[in-house]
Amino acid sequence: MQDLCVVARKWLRDRIVEAVTSEHDRTRRAMIRIAAGLLTLVATCTRDAGAADIAAGKAAFVRQCALCHTIDAAGSNRYGPNLFGVIGRRAGSVSSFQYSPAFKSMASWDWNEDALGGWISSPGTMVPGTTMGVFQGVADRDRSDIIAYLASQR
Repeated sequence: MQDLCVVARKWLRDRIVEAVTSEHDRTRRAMIRIAAGLLTLVATCTRDAGAADIAAGKAAFVRQCALCHTIDAAGSNRYGPNLFGVIGRRAGSVSSFQYSPAFKSMASWDWNEDALGGWISSPGTMVPGTTMGVFQGVADRDRSDIIAYLASQR
């Protein structure tokens, strides 16, 4: 849905410019009607994109992530690293966790919402050979909720 929102916003900007600069009244009116409809879509996209649910994210984390990860301020790990305070942390920086050689050699970013989204969607694409590479990802809605939940754990 997020990609659709980006495309819709760009298309809408282009159409508004065309409508304002068009010399043909009929074309301008049609474009303004289309732009008004798309403006409604964009408003919906913006609302939906920001409407991640922390409580739903916790439930999704428990269902899909907690077998391998903890969110523990005391620092315990499972098969994957502890994710407490992950937002803003350097990838591969949990000193008490043994990262895969592939991850250690490629992890050169700080975790933020976008990086987590990419990682949850396709860890093997971000780091080929990672031990989490077999993970199939989660539904888009669950992913945004999990990210909101992780962001709240500081």
